[in-house]
Amino acid sequence: MNTHILKDKLFLAIINLLGKPFFSGSAQSAAFLDHLDAISLDLPKLERDGSFIKVPAHGLAGFMEAGLRVIHDAGADAPVVIYHQGGGEIPFDHTISAAYPSGSSSGTTVIAVKTPFQTTQEELRDRFVDFNNYVAMIACVVKLTEALIQSTELAGAACKVVAGYSLGGFVSGRHHIIYNTADAYIPFVSGTAHAEIFLTTVKAAAKARRNPEMLRSRLNFTEAWKKADNSNVFPVLGRYDQLNRLTVQGPSYCGTPFDLWPGGHLYGVQNPQLIRQKIEAVIARFCPSRARA
Repeated sequence: MNTHILKDKLFLAIINLLGKPFFSGSAQSAAFLDHLDAISLDLPKLERDGSFIKVPAHGLAGFMEAGLRVIHDAGADAPVVIYHQGGGEIPFDHTISAAYPSGSSSGTTVIAVKTPFQTTQEELRDRFVDFNNYVAMIACVVKLTEALIQSTELAGAACKVVAGYSLGGFVSGRHHIIYNTADAYIPFVSGTAHAEIFLTTVKAAAKARRNPEMLRSRLNFTEAWKKADNSNVFPVLGRYDQLNRLTVQGPSYCGTPFDLWPGGHLYGVQNPQLIRQKIEAVIARFCPSRARA
């Protein structure tokens, strides 16, 4: 068996063995736009000293706490990357911090975004037995991203890029479809058919699988993608990805060109320099006078 496929299958087996089935408590949720409209949050001052910034929020799942950390500061007028936490990625900035390690030289300001309900694996397992919490989590960080982009803190940025890995990629795509206020988007190993992972690869409760339309109507955004101008979106998929499968997520981009890594779902996590290379290549396209790897 291909080693990339083997690694992914082992990864999925561990997730499915140790985690609770997703949405086993409740497989119902309000519509995504209803969640988004209900989110209220106040963006704190963007500290640039590397400290963690709590972002309290409220929505249809009640109180939530997202977060931010500037992991690399290149100045107020530098290009900015807003990078979203992957599903189960703990600590939340693990991958992007590996791509932009402390002390490295870059002309890019990098802001890592933490989703609600993913501070610990235990919290994740407990909160995501409720589908409503899962959809609220996504809505929260989509709205947080828009608040960041519109903030005076980033008003002078040469360009603004939204990116993320897996779950973070779906968040990036959602922001593009709803707001499209960033200059560019880079969803890594995700797609627009978010619900399909719970119907094919990740253990979801039987009650959720019996009602696929509920999952698809709340999580998938392929139909909206078909109607959008996606020329500022630069996806990356994995040829051997067993979580967000190429055969599912490739077509979900509806003709939008994507890069194809010769690996599985964890390929970028294991090769974080590739994430940085892609980010810097996109920045070079949108603000070439400021890009520096």
